[in-house]
Amino acid sequence: MAPKRIGGSRRSYNPITGIYNALFDSENASVVRSIAAFGIAVSLLSTGVAEAWLVPQ
Repeated sequence: MAPKRIGGSRRSYNPITGIYNALFDSENASVVRSIAAFGIAVSLLSTGVAEAWLVPQ
């Protein structure tokens, strides 16, 4: 005979839910915004858009 479960509920850990909760938690908002701004800045400066901001010599 199979052992009975104690607690009655069967919960599995979903890593996507954990990541979602960590990203959108109000305590982590400033860190998430800073990392997003850094990523956007790096991606803009690594493209041809950065050449438009250069001062002609």
